[in-house]
Amino acid sequence: MQTISEVRLELPHDEMQIKFRPDESIVFASSSGHCNLDCSYCVASPVVKLQPSLSYEDLMFMAQRIGGKVFFIFSGRGDFFAGYRKSDRLLQRLLEHEHIAVALDVNGVVIHCFPELSDEQLKRVRHVNLTFHYQQLKSHKALQVWRDNALRMLHRHDNPDFFVNFILSPGEAPIWREALQWYQTEVHAHYPKALILINDVLAGFSAEQEALLQALTQDFAPILHSVRRGNFESVLKSFDHVSCAAGRTYFRVWNNGDIDACPNVSELRLIGNAKSRQFALRADDFVCADVRHCDCYHIASAGRMTFYKRSASDAGPPHPSRTIAIHPAR
Repeated sequence: MQTISEVRLELPHDEMQIKFRPDESIVFASSSGHCNLDCSYCVASPVVKLQPSLSYEDLMFMAQRIGGKVFFIFSGRGDFFAGYRKSDRLLQRLLEHEHIAVALDVNGVVIHCFPELSDEQLKRVRHVNLTFHYQQLKSHKALQVWRDNALRMLHRHDNPDFFVNFILSPGEAPIWREALQWYQTEVHAHYPKALILINDVLAGFSAEQEALLQALTQDFAPILHSVRRGNFESVLKSFDHVSCAAGRTYFRVWNNGDIDACPNVSELRLIGNAKSRQFALRADDFVCADVRHCDCYHIASAGRMTFYKRSASDAGPPHPSRTIAIHPAR
């Protein structure tokens, strides 16, 4: 007969993996409906411009409705700071609450209240991805602004979970070397923060581009940290289905206020709207077999998934339940 057993899944070492705490709920917040850049490789297509953004009150409604400690991952559509005015003090106001912590994924063109955060507030900024969009910054004449903002952020809050990234888009291969030379001179020479190269997941590399990447990693080795190739689907395998905490301790909220337990499963979409102050949490885990998205990776790395696999056996009853070990980075 077939038995269904829990299986152990070990995520590979990933230094950029966000570190979640077991007593906090996770909200992936695409909070801003605006971006001041329009990168050709942006996963939000078309790039959002002047759409609604989530307000402080919207985000606090979610935090209060969920209860307890809440970790906001600010990423997705639009740049977090670009959808707000400096006078909104959005980040500063959120971090006045001890039960709220954040991860920031920003382009560095505007950083608003970040330099004014207190030391206690900065402790609750637990993860930063600052991306270096060289071609766009050059086109918008914003390279000097980005340099000053990057150095300001690094001087205030550099730590092992602060990452500066450069997207290797095949369409921009002719300027890769120029971009690295600029970073070496304008940033690394003043603050020795190594740069992480991230392959554009939407386009493959030609043989010539692979060769160029090899040459650059050798020529710029002193300023480079690593090269990453993202692929969530290849990581999450070797099981048939999972028991998932989406809708209980993991949520995604969009810039128009719509709240999903999971944006990738129709049954878990639109469980509320932050702007209309409606939000229904799930009472139980959801059983799912479609585990191949970035949300899945966050939930798995937080230890909020239990993995199961069917096996043909006549050796008796199913294996007794046991705890799955999800091994975080470091």
